[in-house]
Amino acid sequence: MQIGGASTIWEFLTRLRSLESYINSVLKIKELISGRTFRSEGLRRFAEYVSSIYTDSGFDELSQDISGIAEEFETVRSMTIGVNFNQDFYPEEVGIVSLNRFYFGEQSVLKRFIQFQRKNQVTDKDLLPFTMEIPHDSLNRAAQKVGRATPKGAAKDSPLMHNLTAIIERMLPASVSKLKRILNRYADVSGTALAELADEFLFYLRFIELEKKLNAAGLPTCMGEASEKDTDFHDLYNVKLAVCRTLGTVSEDIVCNDISFTYDKTVQILTGPNRGGKTILTQGIGLAFLMYQCGVFVPAASASVELCTGIYTHFPVEEERTVSLGRLGEEAARFCEISRSADRGSLVLLNESFATTSHTESLYIAEDALRYLCCLGARTVFNTHMHELAAEADIFGETEKAVCKAVSMVMENDNGRRSYKVSYKKPDGKSYAREIAYSFGITFDQLMDNLSAKEDSHVTSDNDIQNDVQAQR
Repeated sequence: MQIGGASTIWEFLTRLRSLESYINSVLKIKELISGRTFRSEGLRRFAEYVSSIYTDSGFDELSQDISGIAEEFETVRSMTIGVNFNQDFYPEEVGIVSLNRFYFGEQSVLKRFIQFQRKNQVTDKDLLPFTMEIPHDSLNRAAQKVGRATPKGAAKDSPLMHNLTAIIERMLPASVSKLKRILNRYADVSGTALAELADEFLFYLRFIELEKKLNAAGLPTCMGEASEKDTDFHDLYNVKLAVCRTLGTVSEDIVCNDISFTYDKTVQILTGPNRGGKTILTQGIGLAFLMYQCGVFVPAASASVELCTGIYTHFPVEEERTVSLGRLGEEAARFCEISRSADRGSLVLLNESFATTSHTESLYIAEDALRYLCCLGARTVFNTHMHELAAEADIFGETEKAVCKAVSMVMENDNGRRSYKVSYKKPDGKSYAREIAYSFGITFDQLMDNLSAKEDSHVTSDNDIQNDVQAQR
């Protein structure tokens, strides 16, 4: 950036600070990457880029020049200015009395001023405190990103600061000229490439912080390994649920599961009781794939992952989005879009899909969708209440042109209590119904007990009435 003749000292110092930040960033990053080997192509190229800057013949000279000129200006913390007034109390002359190595504060200014007061001058009680005006620094944009406060007010917006700027530049011509000369020497140096990576670094830093919190809560995390074929997660959990647990908005313990995608388990049909964790597991699988491909930790004890070419979700949507097509029509349209885009390398997650019509119609549509997914070969989790789909999972893999198999996956319950553990086995739909019926007291035996209790209550009531009548006689 070329410094023009009309530039102010504030613009000079802003440029100086940006070059200082650039130098310090390069030095710090060079220190961090030294002696390290990176597997990521992106990080390898970034390390090479920083190393090339560091070893450039002009970097040492830039560091020395900026360090020297910065030291001259950094030692100045304040300036004392003398102002002479004419008989009309109008400023007639202004001059720099001293450059100081200390900051002025409201009280310190008054104390220093009072030290030179004579008895015939204004009394202490007439001295009023003032508020320092702070110029705005354009570098505050970076401070805002990391949540730091930004000073209010700008030098150019204040008549006082505007005039002081002109005075300082006029009375320090040698220093300003030297600063301008050095800055123009490095007009072509720009830290834009590094500055644009700030959001990227913050993204990874936030995930590092999250990983530490989860580990402190006793939850496993890992850096996933690349796989050419199968995908395996050991002790996988839903990271969103885990965050809620650490925040205290969820009280239940986090349950981990082992999930695998192989040839025989490419299309997984997940069934289980209501509120048994099917949606949480489906969502957790998608988040685990997404986090692995973002290069951050995976919420599991270990993970071996084949990359996805795309992640497609088919979850229920808001009511207003179904007005024109109806719920079933909207779901069908979205699945059609997925079928046009997804390929064999994709991950497809379906949550209670096609369940907004009659059971017979839902089953018909879902069966065709599962046959197609077995022909496509995309890794799929289809969580559903249609237990017939899971019971006949083997049939979908036998479809003509099928390239993979489908398997039944069941959310277990432990003696009527939800365990949130998953098993690869055939579903027992009646057991879920029995569990729900029992929990609400509507099994046949429970209903008959209610009937017997009601009849006994009526008999007792009738006997009491007869006894009362006889007593009155």
